[in-house]
Amino acid sequence: MKSAFTDRRILVVDDEENIREILTAVLEAAGAKVHAAPDALHALEIVREENLDLVISDIRMPGMDGLEFMSKVKEEQPWLPFLLITAHGSMDTVIQAMRLGAGDFLTKPFDIKHIREIAAGLIARASKPTSAAQTVSFVEGRIDGVIGSSPAFQSALDMAIKASRTDSSVLVLGESGTGKEVFARVIHSQSPRAKGPFIAVNCGAIPENLMESELFGYEKGAFTGALHEKPGKVELAQGGTLFLDELGEMPPLLQVKLLRVLQERIVDRVGSTQPRKVDFRLVAATNRDLQAEVKAGRFREDLYYRVHVIPIKLPALHERGDDIVALSEFFLARLNQRYGTQHMLASSHQAQLLAHRWPGNIRELENTLERSVVLSDAHHFELQLSPYVSHEIQPTTLPVNSEAPLQAAREDAEKASIVGALEASRWNKTNAAKALGISRRSLLYKVKAYGIA
Repeated sequence: MKSAFTDRRILVVDDEENIREILTAVLEAAGAKVHAAPDALHALEIVREENLDLVISDIRMPGMDGLEFMSKVKEEQPWLPFLLITAHGSMDTVIQAMRLGAGDFLTKPFDIKHIREIAAGLIARASKPTSAAQTVSFVEGRIDGVIGSSPAFQSALDMAIKASRTDSSVLVLGESGTGKEVFARVIHSQSPRAKGPFIAVNCGAIPENLMESELFGYEKGAFTGALHEKPGKVELAQGGTLFLDELGEMPPLLQVKLLRVLQERIVDRVGSTQPRKVDFRLVAATNRDLQAEVKAGRFREDLYYRVHVIPIKLPALHERGDDIVALSEFFLARLNQRYGTQHMLASSHQAQLLAHRWPGNIRELENTLERSVVLSDAHHFELQLSPYVSHEIQPTTLPVNSEAPLQAAREDAEKASIVGALEASRWNKTNAAKALGISRRSLLYKVKAYGIA
């Protein structure tokens, strides 16, 4: 039976050999591939050589400490989740660690079951780069690492640059997999808050009963298991940018609390009677039609107007023309480096790429190319497109004034896409949901609805 750790690459960094051995044994027993390092210098080499899913690091170590080590890694791979552990925890250390980008923090001695649960959650919520870059910089009049020259993409990028110069709330709209977090990072990197933290929260990946404490923090003793106080993501974004992805997934009760934070610029931790002042810039993103959600009573109208100050609509990948080839060449070059191959796109491959609608957008494109590299032999590269790609339905095949065949075709295509993503992820539903650009909850619903075993 597969677990959250199956085929995951985890790095354990601790100068205590027994801690390294215990964590390695526990995580490998759960299915992970574990690398271990006695210090930060050795760990940095592993980070740059391996495609890691999680780092578990001690803070107090000889030479470079865990906080400095994490900061260096985050400069190159800001999405990589960190779980920090120490025998000498203090509230100041916790706040510093979380602001530097730690996903969570534990003090020694720790419970093995607890550390497994936290590690699994961090891996599930992590969002690896799905576009040219997650960390961006402005170089010679362009955004370095953000690929795209189509008019629709450039229009969105120009608006993001203009928005970055203000402190207004921004709502990034677009289908799943179009690069909404990349644009959020563009806005942050070009803003006066660029030196502050960029705190990303996926509202669709956090269980509803944990979202309040995750966003707003909690006090010691606020609930069973709250052994120490913990600042929420809102506090950790102090002086920087708070990115709320999948905002449309936020439960109504949390919408009320978020609205108060945005209006009053104060936050109430769970279990606290003392409000705390906060100063951050909000960038939110959603693939939902929030106006329709407001009409349906699922999203607060007053919150909608708070977040919808500067809307930026990202184009779907099939609307971006030759950007598809440029992105494909970028991903293929990176995959060649990772797997030691030398594949190139032929004109026939480019024609296939341009003919596809890419319902999963950039995320689907990258996953398709990785699957193609892995399954092709060394001397022959073949695109491994989803089964329905080569059987696109032509308008002339549909009866006039009848939507039923079109709906059936869409459902068949969606089912084929889900099956393809599940097979590509070895039936890991969390990974398949990420590849499809939907929440795990939505995937489970669709799997049941379509009767997929």
